Amino acid sequence: MTSIAILITVFNRVAKTLACLDSIRNAVEDGLVPFSLRVFLTDDGSKDGTADKVKERNYPFPIEILQGDGSLYWNGGMINSWKAAIAFPEEYDGYLWLNNDSVILPEFWKMLDQADTFARGKYGKGQIYVGSTRDKLTGKFTYGGFDFINKITLKDRMLPPNGEIQECQCAHGNITFVSKEVVEKTGIFTEKYEHGGSDHDYTYRAYKRGFHNLILPQYAGECENDHPKDGNRSNFFEMPLKKRIEYLKSPNGLNLHNALLFQKRCFPWRYPIIFVTGYFKAIFPRTYHRLYLRARGVKR
Repeated sequence: MTSIAILITVFNRVAKTLACLDSIRNAVEDGLVPFSLRVFLTDDGSKDGTADKVKERNYPFPIEILQGDGSLYWNGGMINSWKAAIAFPEEYDGYLWLNNDSVILPEFWKMLDQADTFARGKYGKGQIYVGSTRDKLTGKFTYGGFDFINKITLKDRMLPPNGEIQECQCAHGNITFVSKEVVEKTGIFTEKYEHGGSDHDYTYRAYKRGFHNLILPQYAGECENDHPKDGNRSNFFEMPLKKRIEYLKSPNGLNLHNALLFQKRCFPWRYPIIFVTGYFKAIFPRTYHRLYLRARGVKR
C-alpha cells in the first residue's frame, strides 16, 4: 500500500477541522506516514471561513477543497469527497474516512500499514481497518468497532482495542480505512441516508459479503462522544409533542428515516418494529427510554 485518499466533510467547527488536519501534518513531518496522502475535503457551506483557513495553513500534503451548499450533511459530504477521490487521476490503494472532530494519534499510520500487511497475508486482499477513538480527558473508549449480540434488540458490544487485531461486525466511521478491493466489490456509500448511518450500513454489509472489519490493536485517535448518556437529546423529553415529532424526523435529530433505512437494508424484519417504536418514542419518550434501557440490559 502506497497511496491513500483521506475523505472529510465539514460544516463549520473550523477549530476542530484544523486540529484534525494538524494531527496529520505532525505525523507527516515526523516521518511517521509511509504513504502518499491527498485529502478530499467537502466544505458544506461553512460560515466560519473553514476553506480559507485550511488553505492558509500550507499543509505538507495536497488538499482538494470541494464546495457544498449546506444540504449535504455528513453522508452527502462524504459521498461528494469519495466521488472526487475516485475521479481524480491518481489511483489510491484505499480511502480513509475521517471525522473532522477526530485527532489522529501518531501510531495510527504504522498500525494501518501493519494491518494491511496482515490482511493481505491472511486473506489475499485488503479489507476494512477500524481505528478506535478515546476521550482525550478520560481515556475511555468512544468510537470504533462493535458486534451485535442480540439480533432482536440490536444490543451491541463495543470492542475497544486489546493489543491485537480483532474482527467486528460493524463500525463507526470516525477513523476507518476502506481498501480499494472492498470498494471495487461494494461501491461507496448509498445516497439514501440523510446525515449519518452510512458507516454502520457499509461496514455491516461488507461483513455480510465476506469482507473483514479489522480493529487496529491500539487507539488510533481521540474524539469526544458528544451523544447524551441519558438519551435526552436536545431536551427531547421536555419538548411538546409536535416538536418531538419534528425532531424524530429531522436529519439532525433522531432521524427516523435513517433508522428505518438501516433496518430495511440490514435487518428487514425489524422495519415495522422500528416504525412503531419510533412514534411510541415521540409520544411517550420517558416510558420508551426506560423500556429501551431495560431491553438492552443497561443499568441506570
